[in-house]
Amino acid sequence: MKSLSVLALTAMLVAPAAFGAERPQPLPDQKDIVAKSLLPCPGGLERFLPGDYYFCSAARNYWSGHPGLARESLKNAAQWASKPAQYALGIMYFNGDRAEKNRPLGLAWLALAAERHDPAYEPAFISAYKEVSPEELAHANAYWQDLKKTYGDPVAAPRAEKRFDREYAQIAWAVNFGGSIFVDGVTVPYNDAMANDLPLQSGFTLGRMLQSQKAMYFYGYDSHVFVGDAELVPISQVASRKDD
Repeated sequence: MKSLSVLALTAMLVAPAAFGAERPQPLPDQKDIVAKSLLPCPGGLERFLPGDYYFCSAARNYWSGHPGLARESLKNAAQWASKPAQYALGIMYFNGDRAEKNRPLGLAWLALAAERHDPAYEPAFISAYKEVSPEELAHANAYWQDLKKTYGDPVAAPRAEKRFDREYAQIAWAVNFGGSIFVDGVTVPYNDAMANDLPLQSGFTLGRMLQSQKAMYFYGYDSHVFVGDAELVPISQVASRKDD
């Protein structure tokens, strides 16, 4: 099941282009998704999965008519190994959607988004790869070499995983031995629960939810094998296989 942030991203990428500070308008079938994406992002999520938190912030900024802030939030998310954020940046730059068109830079971001070979993102990279000229490919490779120092999985994914594990360790006792937990924006506050006769969030339930979100966030990362330095150019072999 796709998270709200990924659905909001889908709506963002197919929405009509906005000009200046004009607030973008969703298509009729996107309105419910967009309305939910404008809700406050759960602050407590930043503790565990900052990539998801900043991606949520990017969706809010975009639909509020602030594309520049949206791009900055996407870059913050990408630094925490968010593949949806890297994909969104790739599409935005490659097509010139709410950003200055730069096909080589867009291709470099798409390459990062596709490094786990996730079928949600790899086809877009392969399609873009086929469209660029040899000169654009050379520029894309230079961008990619620079971006991967900060945003590539060998650097960003361990950073994000350590962050999650460190914060999760702080609630491990409640997860393993019982008790209620409050996480801002994720669980119901104690006073609100008492006033409205709502159940408190158990540590076990919250722990299971967070571990599920972690599994979706790092999908494909554990199975990825890095042998030396990855190269951008050999992806043409993958593109060729897709044509066969």
